[in-house]
Amino acid sequence: MDLANKCAIVTGGAHGIGRALAERLASAGARVVVADLHAERSVKIANRVGGMHVVCDVSDPGAVAHLVATAESEFGPVYVFCSNAGMTDQGVDLESTVEQIHRIVDVNMLAHVWAAQEVIPGMVERSEGYLVQTISSASLITGPSGMGYTFTKHGALGFAEWVALNYAHLGITVTCLCPNAVDTGFLGRNEDDGTTTLDPAHRTALGEVVSPELCAEMAFDAMGEGRFLVLPHPRVGESFARKANDYDRWLDGTNRRLRRMRGEDV
Repeated sequence: MDLANKCAIVTGGAHGIGRALAERLASAGARVVVADLHAERSVKIANRVGGMHVVCDVSDPGAVAHLVATAESEFGPVYVFCSNAGMTDQGVDLESTVEQIHRIVDVNMLAHVWAAQEVIPGMVERSEGYLVQTISSASLITGPSGMGYTFTKHGALGFAEWVALNYAHLGITVTCLCPNAVDTGFLGRNEDDGTTTLDPAHRTALGEVVSPELCAEMAFDAMGEGRFLVLPHPRVGESFARKANDYDRWLDGTNRRLRRMRGEDV
């Protein structure tokens, strides 16, 4: 996998896993476009990796088309597209408004589609291209995440599988990164100096918390090896296997675990 001087786009590239992916791709010689809604932060990361930044709302297919066109005009054809941008629920499960549900669907699920529509035709022409989808362990083992986050992550994984099934023989490599807890700004990490405001007790309750850098490195290795699924937390794969082996037992056990987490009598 030779990425020297080749164009790579990372959405949500100003923070967390996206920031780490941008840094890892740049270290491999790629010319990185950092796409994010947060202009000031994306400029900072773009400067850090020697790339460029584009302010982009990935929920808007027109904005994604503009992002790809801008990247290609500056750095040439897109060889790597990291669909990393995502969001959590803004509403409370079934009480979420129509607008809140549409928003999380557009960002967490349809943004992957808009990106693929823009870059896959060119990748097929060149018989080479890499789609890195940052999804979540919630796509494999539904847990304490919100309703919208859960079903959009399942949908994103389904779309990634569809792309892999229909385009792998044409030179398209799809890699899905599905971590559990990651040490990002969501958990109180300062991504410039590495300090954190996360309460130690809360960190312990989360179980294993991995770094964005580990996630990026594992995704990069999987790209080069042509692997689809990346699980920074091995226990996610173990739980997924148990789920597939006995779905009803898994549902019952997870129901009890979630109720205990909410302080309910089980």
